[in-house]
Amino acid sequence: GARGGLIEPLTGQFVLNFETAAIERKVRALHERTAEEWFELGMTWDANASTFEDAIHAYHQAIEAAPEWVEAYINLGTTLFQVGRIGESREVFAAAVERDSRNALAHFNLGCAHERLGDTATAIGNFRTALSLAPHMPDAHLNLALAYEKTGAKADALNHFSLYLRYEPQGPWADFARTRDVH
Repeated sequence: GARGGLIEPLTGQFVLNFETAAIERKVRALHERTAEEWFELGMTWDANASTFEDAIHAYHQAIEAAPEWVEAYINLGTTLFQVGRIGESREVFAAAVERDSRNALAHFNLGCAHERLGDTATAIGNFRTALSLAPHMPDAHLNLALAYEKTGAKADALNHFSLYLRYEPQGPWADFARTRDVH
């Protein structure tokens, strides 16, 4: 009995310290995920609307670990856009463009955010920049055509509907574009 009383607190203390150390290691390990691991988690989570917020967190972590990784910004911005946080998505896409001014997708997505926020003129500039970098990007031709149509620039709109159809003849918007395209 007495011997048990002497050993027990020591064992208890040892177990407690060991468990605390193990928990601390697990917590540290959580924070020590690589940018790539966070990015992979983000891609897993952004595939399902129910886990979009988890994806946003994961992409933020990836960016924190690798502040120049443009694809992480693009994926974060896209997920923010999908949950309706358009202003935030615009800031994230702008950060992507700052990091890589030659990334057509970053310019395109920035244009989508500007368009959704009602800034069609800026969106047109973003789409034109995207197309200067990637002339065969069908979605950029389509969005530019729609933006031009909105501003009344019919000839420019028809030109880009036609280009959309050239690159995406069976695309999801092909029938719509054909109703706009006189060719």
